[in-house]
Amino acid sequence: MSQAMKRSFSFVLLLVFALAMAVPAFASTYTRDYQFNYEGEYHEHSSGYIDGPAVIDDSANTVTLKLDGNYFPEIKIGANSYLGSYNASTGQTTFVIPGTDAANIDISLHVRVTILGIPVHDTWYDLEIAWL
Repeated sequence: MSQAMKRSFSFVLLLVFALAMAVPAFASTYTRDYQFNYEGEYHEHSSGYIDGPAVIDDSANTVTLKLDGNYFPEIKIGANSYLGSYNASTGQTTFVIPGTDAANIDISLHVRVTILGIPVHDTWYDLEIAWL
């Protein structure tokens, strides 16, 4: 009887461990709303281009942002650059940057507007991704 009890206990312990490991794997990707702050304050104009909540992937340590329009070729975080990917069918530019939502993220957002292929606005904005 004690041998059967040991096997049952081992099986239950293994099952509990497997379930405990499975829960974080499913819960590691989630969404969170954010806004852009400029000089420490909410910036309505730049935040108006946010196209939905950010997707946080804790297992990959990445944040995915979608911005409305084809005006955003690049984001810099420190010395590292991350290129945006524009999808003409959705009208969105997607960025995948390193980070989490544990703290706000300082970025430099490159904004480029062209008319008939001629750049009429081409500048960088120092913004903060502020989690809501």
